[in-house]
Amino acid sequence: MKDLISIVIPCYNAEKCLSIPLNSIREQSYKNLEIIVVNDGSKDNTLDVANAYVNIDNRIKVITQENAGVSVARNNGVSVATGKFIMFLDADDNYTTPLAIEKMYDRIVETNADMCVCNFTHPCFEQHTRGERLYDMKNDKDFLEFYQDFFVLGVPWNKITRRECLTEFFVPGVKFNEDELYNLDNLHNMKTIAFTDEVLHHYYCAPYNPSLPASAVNSIYSQDFFWEKKSTIWHMGMKNHEYRVNSLAKFLPEKKEELQYVRSFDFFFWDFFLMAKNRVKEEHIIYTIKSIFETELFQNTLKAKERYGVKVKEITDKSIEEFVKLAYSAFIDIKTYNKKLSMYKVFLGIFSRYFFELSENMNDADILVKASLEHKNLTSAEGWYVKNLLDVFDMEQNANSYVVMFEKNMEAWKNSAC
Repeated sequence: MKDLISIVIPCYNAEKCLSIPLNSIREQSYKNLEIIVVNDGSKDNTLDVANAYVNIDNRIKVITQENAGVSVARNNGVSVATGKFIMFLDADDNYTTPLAIEKMYDRIVETNADMCVCNFTHPCFEQHTRGERLYDMKNDKDFLEFYQDFFVLGVPWNKITRRECLTEFFVPGVKFNEDELYNLDNLHNMKTIAFTDEVLHHYYCAPYNPSLPASAVNSIYSQDFFWEKKSTIWHMGMKNHEYRVNSLAKFLPEKKEELQYVRSFDFFFWDFFLMAKNRVKEEHIIYTIKSIFETELFQNTLKAKERYGVKVKEITDKSIEEFVKLAYSAFIDIKTYNKKLSMYKVFLGIFSRYFFELSENMNDADILVKASLEHKNLTSAEGWYVKNLLDVFDMEQNANSYVVMFEKNMEAWKNSAC
């Protein structure tokens, strides 16, 4: 008989969507499941919906707690789980195929890995890893590549993990980025991690609609003067910077110096993507990006990249403004015309162009350096795209061409859904 897998679903006021993950799980070809719904003190009919499913599927268990947040809910779910493997699913997500769990389980068994990570759908983000990979976490290059891919490491929902590897808990009281901290705390237990390129998880993200309430994350960018309040994703994520550093020092001390600035670089791009997705005005994005560049933490983040053979250029207001204009234009262009390009790699190439000098002795273990080399040598579609975009964007010689291109794409973008 195949191993028991426990799936933990935290939910708060999820009466309208809880049936989505529950139906998706019940349709799975893999049947030896324990489904744990944790009702986090919901004020609507979430508990009634969950209990209705208990009556039709004896694999489903429901536990209720006073409202204490998603971290406590997941901890309580794991504490009662009896499966050999643990999975997490959000209350509005689902699997893309009835074979999803079976495929992930088979992958982890055939590789004898401690964790299997699958690809996923998301309107704005993507994993940078591609192909069927097996990471040897004792190999420094494999470890760094895995750690730098935020959506491979940072989220809880696209994974199946051996229960014995989850020795640490979600941090109670942390309401933002709690999942990445949890995965970081448990990373030292992993010897090998398998990755499958198959898209097996669907992450639900409400489409952009200015007339409707935004999701919790997107609502940040609808607040008045959010750019002046410095309350964006980067600033929120960096509130946990000290925790990350302490966690690295505790569990992975030999990797602390190399890894402590990885997230402050990731969140820079995450902030940019979300501002672009929410049609934030260009001048407000520029203000936000400048506020990040001004922090000591981000200055240290850029300097930390020099260990891989690049050098930080002199950074000016003009270079930041031009970077934002070009990156925003690229985002709009790629999304409007559904171009099959890695947005993240495009952004890395543009970022490198404005803020780093490349050398002959670069170490492509770093994701920025690897992308920079692809752009420099034109060995990827993203490299060619950035080159062509830069040719058009030359503000002094081709300003009119750039303005026409940007305004045309912006008009199409305004009329589209992300």
